[in-house]
Amino acid sequence: MIVWKAHVGKIESMAFAADGQLLATATGGTRTVHLWEPNSGKFVRKVTGNWPDGRTLGTVKAVAFAPGAPLLAAATDRSVTVWRTDTWELAADLNASYAHELAFGPGESPMLAAAESRDTALWHNAARPTGDNIRPYDTTCGPRRGVAVLDFSPDGKLLAASNCHHSGLWNPATGERVHYLERPAGNHRGAIRFSPDGTVLALARGKYVDLWSVAGGDQPTSTIVAGTGRQPAIWALGWTTGGQVLMTAGADGFVRNWDVSAGRELRSFAWGLGKVYCAVFSPDGLTCAAGGENGQVVVWDVDS
Repeated sequence: MIVWKAHVGKIESMAFAADGQLLATATGGTRTVHLWEPNSGKFVRKVTGNWPDGRTLGTVKAVAFAPGAPLLAAATDRSVTVWRTDTWELAADLNASYAHELAFGPGESPMLAAAESRDTALWHNAARPTGDNIRPYDTTCGPRRGVAVLDFSPDGKLLAASNCHHSGLWNPATGERVHYLERPAGNHRGAIRFSPDGTVLALARGKYVDLWSVAGGDQPTSTIVAGTGRQPAIWALGWTTGGQVLMTAGADGFVRNWDVSAGRELRSFAWGLGKVYCAVFSPDGLTCAAGGENGQVVVWDVDS
């Protein structure tokens, strides 16, 4: 296990690069993306966006690496900025102000989805150069009263999106809704993640995590009570590569692993991070990282 102080304030978003060699963090309050070596905690570089015509990076709310292409995206209060990670050159500037969550689809020319205050904006081939122009989105989908969280299925054929009132599955190519997921209304944005094989969708709402069959059904197949204490809200979800274990993290300061078939807690971790706003598995599933309100990052081996 490695722990380091990455930021003075809270960490709102983090993401592993596709090869697992970099960890990106964002605080939601600065105009930079910080990159770290996850195995050592060594600071690598700050990434900023300074375009030739004077455009600069807005305040970074979320970060995402593409799983199948050398791309990093940052959602800001001005736009969504995309870099090529093999050269660290700016690739694209995408028109989506105040986006607060991102998701890349699979492939060498992936789609990118951004959760805005109104819709989910979608771009095909997100890294297509935009030059001096801000590129408009290609289509939109998702709940129409604002999208809070989203995730692509592993094959890229579905996009899951949710807000505090409505959740569902959409066809990202057309923007059409495929399946409606009924959930009680609330004031918690939650989290949403497909299982590695794409057959199960985990949806957090408050202290609960509902597990839905992607094949269909009017009700979740099971529900896990994952949050505890006076602040039980779940903020992050993740799956081990085999899809048998679900990770949850939240406002109670704990990261927990669950046997999804039995709904049983396997392990729990607490490192004094305060509220845990983000937690992610590395692409190979062997490492996990978490960040919270006190600015610390914790990286640990999944089996340790």
